Amino acid sequence: MIMKNILFISLLLFSTQCFSDMWIPKANFGGPNRADAVGCAINGKGYLGTGYTTGYSKDWWEYDTLTNAWTQKADFMGNSNVEGTCIGIIGKVYFLPFSNGNNFYMYDPLTNTWTMKATFPGLQRQGAIGFTIDNKGYFGLGGVNSANPHKNDLWEYNPATDSWNQKADLPAAARMFAAAFSIGSKGYIGTGSSSSGTLSDFWEYDAISDTWTQKSSFPGGQRYEGTAFSVGGFGFMGGGYGPLPRNDFWRYDPQTDTWTPIALLPHNGVVETVCFSIGNYAYLGTGWDGTNFMNNFWQYSADSIVLSTHEISENNSEIMVYPNPAKDYIIIKCNDFTKSLKVTLTDSQGRVVFKNDNYFPNDKINLMSYRAGCYFVTFENNSLKTVSTVAVIK
Repeated sequence: MIMKNILFISLLLFSTQCFSDMWIPKANFGGPNRADAVGCAINGKGYLGTGYTTGYSKDWWEYDTLTNAWTQKADFMGNSNVEGTCIGIIGKVYFLPFSNGNNFYMYDPLTNTWTMKATFPGLQRQGAIGFTIDNKGYFGLGGVNSANPHKNDLWEYNPATDSWNQKADLPAAARMFAAAFSIGSKGYIGTGSSSSGTLSDFWEYDAISDTWTQKSSFPGGQRYEGTAFSVGGFGFMGGGYGPLPRNDFWRYDPQTDTWTPIALLPHNGVVETVCFSIGNYAYLGTGWDGTNFMNNFWQYSADSIVLSTHEISENNSEIMVYPNPAKDYIIIKCNDFTKSLKVTLTDSQGRVVFKNDNYFPNDKINLMSYRAGCYFVTFENNSLKTVSTVAVIK
């Protein structure tokens, strides 16, 4: 005799390929709300600090992805700072601050200490860019002062010899507050603010040949103080002033020189954020939304995964979602159930787009107004609760 309270769960008859593209909320930044901070990742952990709170700051924090927790570390040893630039190289953080002359610093997470390194040979600047290629750091662009407001120079730092080498200038408008990332032996920079206005051009730097090549312009339009990162051989850029704070984000494919829009930031618009990549994920947080300083922190997931809906059976009673993939509607089939279900549909950013606490099985749920993407269907009654996935195509 089969007990009625036994719940059998089996895979559905089919599965569907779905690009999982979402921003997932993580633990809020551990320090005060801020903008214009710096951050990078080394040894599988993220580091974020300095920036503007109620004034310039110098606190320094470590983020552990495994525990989703922040730990305060040794304060930056220089003056309180905003709008600096930092990168990670071989387990160390290298920091070019704005309000410390042209001094250059290294943070060692193993000893939790700061050390001054070889002086940056360029002039002091704010809103510079930085990226890492083959265990060397590259810093440049940015603004200097009213007499020399924008730069287009690029400098290579070798931590093995603690030395600097000037590289080819960007053959385009000098600028500050650009966005940058690196993929392999190439660095990429785009957007920014110049003496002639806001920019949307995009450039590739080849560290081997020390040459620049112009690429397809950033399709999100002219902007500055956005942010960028790379994951899985792709570059990502978005946010920033354009002219108001923006929440769009774009993926760049260096193989095809093409841009594709991705999931919007889960905020109306944000500028002056910090981001870094760890493994197959990126992390973005803090910033300014045009009204308030922020401490929000998100993980970006861009995995292509196979998602399967589920067939739930209880004494040969079935619950399933079809069609999948779906275009105009879905139906929850629920054999042998005469009572209503609680049904919730959420998008890839965790937003509830449909909710019905009195859904009757086999009724259609209209998807006409929903964007293409992955959605999660939660349905429950007194005896069970389960989550299925459905791909909406257009």
